Parts: sequence; structure tokens; C-alpha cells
Amino acid sequence: MLKDYETARNRGHAGAVYRIKPPDAVTVLTIYLVLLIAIPSDQRVGALGGAGAPAGLFAVASLLWWGWHHLRHPQTRLTRRLQPVRICLVVFCGAVLASYTVASLSARPDSDIGVADNGLIRVAAFAGVLLVANDGIPNHERFILLVRRLSLLGGLYALLGLVQFFSGLSLVDMIQIPGLTASSDGEIVARAGFVRAAATASHPLEYAMVLVMALPFCLTVAIYDKKRAWLLRWFPVAAITLSSVLSVTRSALLGLAAVILILVPTWPSAVRRVMLASFGVVLVMVYVLVPGMMGTIIGMFSGEDSSVASRTDGYGTALAYIGVSPLFGRGFGTFLPSYRILDNQYLGSAIELGLVGLAAFFSLLLLSVVVSFRGRRRQRSPVMRAMGAALAASLIGGAMLTAFFDCFAFPQACGMLFLVIGMCGSYWNLARHPELDTIGGGT
Repeated sequence: MLKDYETARNRGHAGAVYRIKPPDAVTVLTIYLVLLIAIPSDQRVGALGGAGAPAGLFAVASLLWWGWHHLRHPQTRLTRRLQPVRICLVVFCGAVLASYTVASLSARPDSDIGVADNGLIRVAAFAGVLLVANDGIPNHERFILLVRRLSLLGGLYALLGLVQFFSGLSLVDMIQIPGLTASSDGEIVARAGFVRAAATASHPLEYAMVLVMALPFCLTVAIYDKKRAWLLRWFPVAAITLSSVLSVTRSALLGLAAVILILVPTWPSAVRRVMLASFGVVLVMVYVLVPGMMGTIIGMFSGEDSSVASRTDGYGTALAYIGVSPLFGRGFGTFLPSYRILDNQYLGSAIELGLVGLAAFFSLLLLSVVVSFRGRRRQRSPVMRAMGAALAASLIGGAMLTAFFDCFAFPQACGMLFLVIGMCGSYWNLARHPELDTIGGGT
């Protein structure tokens, strides 16, 4: 900026005013990530209920920004290209609108109608962050910068969880933001005598999903992005891995295993040996430094658990609700916990959006994984080629954990899910056309 000003002054334009470029999509998405992770998940604008999370409101504003740009620039190279992820999003949003129409035309309690209205705001937030990520990242450098920032935020998020685990203190309950109300008291929960950390999430499962989805990016940056300092690269990996093992949550451990199984075959053999040995060292450290933790982990998978029985017992209830409106469901967000807690977003989506909406959601997830793997073939730099596997691993891990709780009811979980889907679409775009006309004024 100063260089451009000096050049203008030397040319006789001392009164020239340097125009500051507007923020690009990477800056907007960084702000979104900070709002999503730094602000406690249960704090929101009270009058808006579940749609009042600050990150969600910012995402809705991002959707308006995205629409404003395309109204001003209706014909760009990007809009003329095939956009598979964006097409699937349109189909998913169409299914949501169809379910909303069914809810509006059917006899429903007033509470259900109000929740359905809020549901549209939440879906607009999903679409906003996905579209900005899909259409707005202008080049490989900005894409890598966003991943670096996501990795660092994920490491700090995991570090807060570790502090909670070892101190037994929530710390989050001390965060009071004017204008926001908390839906819980931030009380720490425990299992088998161990603290179940949640960082700023409202539930340990939401915390686990964010960790699992961030880990592939942290690993990829640590292994391939050697321009950064060693500590900045490996601190997030260590923090997230240790937090996942100490989370006392089956979902986190299953997601961690899925991520490792997907990424290991893509690593060079030397890196593979070192990383597998490192994970073994982490397990030994946990065994030595946290007595009883390994036995608790083994017991979670070998013994009977009431949470598993609760999930399986809900299948009959879910089928009964699906049978009432099998195609388009009863309305997004209208299957309230007062009816039944299913702890399975896919079953919940089948009830709320019908089989059409469930198929659209599955298609969005599956196609995003496919374009991530296919985009790897066109990438030349090792770090960008590795990002394809990282995106796929992150999304598969997130999709797996979505089957273990009501993901759409938790802002951090669904926010990360749709952000990564948008990044998959951006990766596909950059693989086919490395420099694009994107929203926000470029770099």
C-alpha cells in the first residue's frame, strides 16, 4: 500500500488517495471461523432462538454479499463453468423449501411453524458460507492461507479443551458477550470419572466433530507446508490428537481412526512410518500420564452402553414419523427434542426433509468427496495435491459423526460441515481453472 502511494506521489500525484481493496472471500471466511469457534456455541441472540448464533447471522450476511456480487457481475468465467457442488446445494435448498411448504399447509402446532421459519434462516446461513467458499477463493495461495488459519484456530480450540480436561473448569462460563444470551450454564460433564471437555461447543459431540474435521487440514499443513515455523505446523496436530483421545467420546475416536485410515495411504512411506510411530507414542503417553483412561476407552467399545441402546430404540419412532410424509417431510427443524431425541442427523433429516431431502443431503456430501479426490489429479504442487485427500477425509469424518448426534442443531458442527463442503467446491474450481474471477475483489 505504501509503495503504491509513494509511486503515485513521485509521478506528481501527491494528492492521490489509495483505494483500499474490499475484503475477499478468505478474509470473510476467516471472520466467520473466528465467530464460529471463539464465541460459545450456546450464546446467541435470544429472540432468534436457534437461528441467532453470531456466526450464523454473519453467514446470512455473507449470502447477501454473494448475491450482491453476482447481481453486479452476472457473467464471469466462474458462473459459466460447471459447478457440481453448487448444483447439489440448489437441490438441497429446494428440498428444504418443499418441506417448509408442507409444514405451512399442514396442521401443525404454532411452535412448529415458528421453528420452521427459523430453520429457513439457518439454511440460508449454511448456503451463505458454502457459496462464499465455493465461489470466492481466488487462487491456490489464498486457499492455503485459509487452511492455515483453520488449522491454527483448530489447535487453539483443542488447547482450550485440554485445559478444561486437566483443570476441571469450564472457563467458558466467564465469557459474557453483550446482546447474547446463553442457553446453558456451561457446566462440565463427566464420564467414568473423567471430564468430557467441550471447549466453546455446547456438547462434547459437537466438540468432537470440529476436532475430527480440522485434523486432516492440520496434518496436511504440518507435513507439506514447510514454509511455516515448525511449532505453528505441529502444535495443532498434537493438541487435536491428544484432545480426541482424551475426549471420552466414542465418536471422536471413531472419527480420528477414519481420518487416519484415509490419509495414511496418501502419505510418502517415510512420513507414514514417522506418523504412525507418533500416534503410538501419544497412546503410550496417555496410558502413563492419565491412569485409567485406556481402560475407559476399551470399555466404551467392549461393554454395553445406554446411549447406543437409546439410538437403536429410536429407529421405530423415526420410521413412524417418516411414514406420515415420506417424500418431503414435516419441515426443517420441526422435529423438536420434546418429540424424541434420535441422536442421528440422517434419521432426523428423513423426518424433517423426507426421503427427497435426505437424498439431496447425501448427494451433497458424496459429490463433495468425489470432486476432492478427482481434483487431486489436476494439482501440481504437493501441498495442493495433498489438500484433496484432506478435504475428503475431513468431510468423511464429519459425515460419520453426523450419524451419532443431531448435527444441524449445533452451530459449530454444521458450520464446519458446510464450510468444508464449500472448500471442496473451491478446490474443484481451482483444479480446473487455477485463476478465477471470484467475489470480493480478488486477492
